[in-house]
Amino acid sequence: MRIRVPVFALALSAFLTSAADAQLGARQPVSVPPLVRNPAAVEAGQARFKQLCSGCHGARGEGGQGEGQGPNLATSWEVRRATDAQLSGFIRNGVPGSAMPPFALPGEQITELAAFVRSLNAPAGSVPVPGDAAAGEALFRGKAGCAECHMIRGHGGYLGSDLSNVGATQRVDELREAILNPARLSSEGFRSVVLQSADGKSIRGVAKHYSNWSMQVLDENGRLHLLHGPEMKQAKFANTIWMPDDYAQRLSAAELDNLLAYLSRQAVRPPDTEPAPSRAGSRPEEN
Repeated sequence: MRIRVPVFALALSAFLTSAADAQLGARQPVSVPPLVRNPAAVEAGQARFKQLCSGCHGARGEGGQGEGQGPNLATSWEVRRATDAQLSGFIRNGVPGSAMPPFALPGEQITELAAFVRSLNAPAGSVPVPGDAAAGEALFRGKAGCAECHMIRGHGGYLGSDLSNVGATQRVDELREAILNPARLSSEGFRSVVLQSADGKSIRGVAKHYSNWSMQVLDENGRLHLLHGPEMKQAKFANTIWMPDDYAQRLSAAELDNLLAYLSRQAVRPPDTEPAPSRAGSRPEEN
């Protein structure tokens, strides 16, 4: 049985978004504390973090380094829920009962360190992102081929997650990891399927839901196939994911930055403050 999905892709938004959230590990948009809104403090704090903190926490806060085996600061809920004052206090006073020492630094330097740590944990749309968002959009719709599978604001393909709100729910490092290592993404709602049409043609699709008795497959043309019992023989799981895994070779470092700058600006509703501009000065809204 096959159901024709309406041509207007926005009608699919609620259906696709829940699976997209599962694939990217998306969170609800979070409010942006004041510290991270200061790009100059974030950049200054990054340099100081590499000098003083990377020995335990890693250069990008990934954790697990040195004698102290510092925790991952980018995924830490303790960091995310702490106020700016509390975060500064952890740095200034250390954490009793742990290997985290106090740092006798001037208040301005403490603030800069806290700003950088906060930026590691903040959604992409709220932090400075190097690159040109306009050039990133051109890559998204052209050379990189992202729009063939991914949709933004109702425009694009059906085989990948909807990225309309990705700048509000994902960190920059999560976006980068999704591009460079797509095999690590959750396959829930996006397991690759090959469908055989009545005329013998193969059609790419993704399984939105499946069990021993039924399968719901969204194909690359936006058609939803509801298969039951013997009809499930029309679909076979593919041994690969549809997203290319060679972007590290296909894109230069500058092009990757541009693509990340574009994706970081994607949000379905404005944040509580104006998002931080990319360093190339591109506008925060979709171009």
